[in-house]
Amino acid sequence: MSPIGTNLDAHVLESIQRAYLAGEVRKTKNCQKDMNDAGLFEADVEKVIMEANSIGKAMAATSAKASNPNNTHYVIPGTSTSGIEVYCKVCSNYHPQTGEFICWKLTSFEKK
Repeated sequence: MSPIGTNLDAHVLESIQRAYLAGEVRKTKNCQKDMNDAGLFEADVEKVIMEANSIGKAMAATSAKASNPNNTHYVIPGTSTSGIEVYCKVCSNYHPQTGEFICWKLTSFEKK
């Protein structure tokens, strides 16, 4: 994981936090499976995202499902409600034709 950039870290993190509070962060099926397998709950997601003070850029989204080259994965480390170290991976999602931002997707939420 590498830093996003001095001025962008706070901006990206705040954007994700605002979207989460508004109920606009979508969870993928893989993320839901990760959470079930690890015994993690929505309260854990909320704690990690809302208490986050750091974020890192993990990689560009290069999977076959990545519909736009601007889609990027970010990692937010944190601690679950039960004190376990976890991380969530959030991906920006842009429209494949127009390039407009669509939403944030929670693609992974796991124990470290």
